[in-house]
Amino acid sequence: MAQVVGVNQNIEVDVTGAGSTYKNLVCLRNSSVEGTNSVSEEETNCGKLTSVANPGFTFSADAVCETAPTISQVSYKDLLTAFAASTLVAVRFQNPVVSGSSIGAAYYHQALCYITGLTLNQDAAGGAYINFTVTFQSTGVIDVTV
Repeated sequence: MAQVVGVNQNIEVDVTGAGSTYKNLVCLRNSSVEGTNSVSEEETNCGKLTSVANPGFTFSADAVCETAPTISQVSYKDLLTAFAASTLVAVRFQNPVVSGSSIGAAYYHQALCYITGLTLNQDAAGGAYINFTVTFQSTGVIDVTV
């Protein structure tokens, strides 16, 4: 049995929204992907009718600020700029070893998103690193095909 090690997993972001220049989120501490699907129900004389809307994803991450991010990293500053301008960004979260993975181990989430939350955290008394949390909310069609 093979598992995906969390240290190998990352959220990738393209702040241009084009989906062609993905960069790893800088100094990631933890992340999550939550899928949601709105359900509508209506009682009729034919019985209960149920329908679902298009699914959506919320990508969340907690990362440490980096004073000298590399060219392959998306920094807090990059995200703050996109957040302040309400820029649509491309986000993806995938199995880091997709090529050669078995069907059960391969996963892929990609969507255009808005940054709906961005929090800068610091603990001056504790001597911890300055970190931030970011939340991306998908819009439009979700791509789950590797």
